[in-house]
Amino acid sequence: RMVNAPILTEQLGEPLQVGQPFSQSSSTMVINGNSSARVQASFQVAGPRGTGIATMESSNGEIGSLTVNVNGRNISVGSSRGGKVFGKSSGKTSSKMSDNIIEAEIIEKK
Repeated sequence: RMVNAPILTEQLGEPLQVGQPFSQSSSTMVINGNSSARVQASFQVAGPRGTGIATMESSNGEIGSLTVNVNGRNISVGSSRGGKVFGKSSGKTSSKMSDNIIEAEIIEKK
């Protein structure tokens, strides 16, 4: 998702490199026999022009939100609406999004 977000590659450059999670939490709930799992993880994203901190939240194996903080600006990545920027505003933004989706599975080593 991140490599297909034009606003993110404009800010950090290409190629983007994604680091291992440095913070993560997970929870599982069972209510009336229905199981629900949630995962939250933060990891570094780097490109030739800079770095950012990505925060991903998923529910039942589907990414619900993916936000990258670059220089105090929160960039929402991977939604059907394209990249959205929140926070400090400077420079141009783009909401164009490709249908190609790259997902990563985080596996915790025990």
